[in-house]
Amino acid sequence: MSSSLSNTPLHSSIATASAAETNFPAKFQRPTAKFRPDKPNDRASSVSSSRRGFIRIATLPCLLPLTQIIGVQQANAIQPDTKEYLLIKEEVRKVLSKGKAAGVLRLVFHDAGTFETAEKTGGMNGSVLYELERPENAGLKKSIKVLQKAKTQIDAIQPVSWADLIAVAGAEAVEVCGGPAIQVSLGRQDSLGPDPEGKLPEESLNASGLKKCFHRKGFTTQELVALSGAHTIGSKGFGGPTSFDNSYYKVLLEKPWASSGGMTSMIGLPSDHALVEDDECLRWIAKYAENENMFFEDFKNAYVKLVNSGVRWNSL
Repeated sequence: MSSSLSNTPLHSSIATASAAETNFPAKFQRPTAKFRPDKPNDRASSVSSSRRGFIRIATLPCLLPLTQIIGVQQANAIQPDTKEYLLIKEEVRKVLSKGKAAGVLRLVFHDAGTFETAEKTGGMNGSVLYELERPENAGLKKSIKVLQKAKTQIDAIQPVSWADLIAVAGAEAVEVCGGPAIQVSLGRQDSLGPDPEGKLPEESLNASGLKKCFHRKGFTTQELVALSGAHTIGSKGFGGPTSFDNSYYKVLLEKPWASSGGMTSMIGLPSDHALVEDDECLRWIAKYAENENMFFEDFKNAYVKLVNSGVRWNSL
């Protein structure tokens, strides 16, 4: 979606927390034991429950279109401010620092960013755990290890899916860096395998390609520009690496990469540079550069839409 997060754009990444985080496609590998809950019985119960959930959905397409199924389930999702939600926030905050925020936020984009509306595949489903060996997901194992510590503590009290944990953790990453408070619903089912490869936007896409890619995922051009603002944290040179603000847009308008030589030529990804060359994108870039509150509000709304993309909710 894909912050200066990685070599893959927000558009395909969210600013990689370190320059080493990058790459793309890989063979399917199940998560290693160190990424699984500490209690085998809990793992078995979780998989069994998740499998039953997917079986229920598999029997429904003959009755309802998938979009209707997802919509019905979302209505029964657990809303924020419940005991479960507050527990997740508390444990995430114990393991999340500003320095780890960009990597965790990037994890959200790489999990949810595989969604395709026409194919009804991908989305916020925790499948990224099966995709860690893909080049575009390089470096995300570190963020998984961080969240595994929180998940172990949460599971001991109330089991949580990886999809829910990542969605909440990304929201906390934004807030801990000074961004808007974002609340997301709970109740996402985890996938039992990887999503199709090659669905994250590529860093080499021009503005037209980015808009088409995001439109296939159900996002408007405005939402593309708003979500791209996540690159304001991380290592790509947009403002402070741990400050979530509207610096991304201010830097885009300055086009520092156009300067010959020096570190300024390395700011941002080609896909970031492309946005400012498109008139439609430029209008939103200028708005967000001038009005940080508008950016925060639009990012918050787009983030909630992102983490609800392609979700199979637990309750029908």
